[in-house]
Amino acid sequence: MPLVYGQAISFSPLLYRARERWNDVRAALVGEVVQPRAAAEETPERLDAYARRLDDAFWLAGERLNELDLDALLVLVADDRRMFDDTNTPQLHVFSGDEIWGDPARTDLDENNAPVTFRCDAALASHIAEELARDGFDVSETRGAFRPLGDPQRGVVSALVEPLLRFALDVPIVPIHINCHVAPCIHGQRMAPFGAALARALAPLPQRVGVLVSGGLSGQPGDTMAGWIDDVLDAWVMARLRMGRSADLGRIFDIQSQSLRGSSREIRLWAAAGSACEGAGLRAFSDEYLPLNHAAAGIGFMHWSSS
Repeated sequence: MPLVYGQAISFSPLLYRARERWNDVRAALVGEVVQPRAAAEETPERLDAYARRLDDAFWLAGERLNELDLDALLVLVADDRRMFDDTNTPQLHVFSGDEIWGDPARTDLDENNAPVTFRCDAALASHIAEELARDGFDVSETRGAFRPLGDPQRGVVSALVEPLLRFALDVPIVPIHINCHVAPCIHGQRMAPFGAALARALAPLPQRVGVLVSGGLSGQPGDTMAGWIDDVLDAWVMARLRMGRSADLGRIFDIQSQSLRGSSREIRLWAAAGSACEGAGLRAFSDEYLPLNHAAAGIGFMHWSSS
């Protein structure tokens, strides 16, 4: 059975912390960077309203995912020197082990270590890696035990751990890493063919498979423009996906721009998922968008379904 559902959610640690901690999260992400005028508009009352909207968006996404009776969930994320180090940073990577773990705790928020382990579908992952290789993609595959090289104490990126914890799905996952941060990064225009190849790899299988993107949209948390969000770019990205034109997203990486650093690089993940879902005959729907300065990123929720 082909891919039956897609869900994309921007990533910021703010999404997974209580409202009363948002100021602490913002301080950790933004630091001393001079902020745009829009930052002053995020009053406590507005932030309370944003928190309610985010809760609603997560609830809707969780309801859809739980109702689908999925057999497996592909999780597309970008590693940031946690699973890999500078000696080996694959452009495309499929984890084919039986389980993977990560610790989302942040020392800059004075959080205690809290590692979590997730069950993986090693057979499905191996099938995907083999089919992608047959389709001409140079895919790195990790088999056996999970041994992170970049950060052995924290494991896989929080962008994978935190949404899975929030949704509490009892579904095996297939982690797929796309290099968005370590130069030279895979070109954005490779994402459309990569997503199409993912859809082809899943098409003949009997399992019901979904895909989850955790990353993006625009923003530079912890960098020179932390807190500055390109909501125009984000709106364009989500509009192209709604129109079934995910291939257009790759073109933005033809240029060098300050706006395309940080989490903006992870728009590649949205392009890959969009292409995969389009290849499976699914349609994109925008669920929520907030240019949230406290999160230091444009926060978007989008899903792909047959109706």
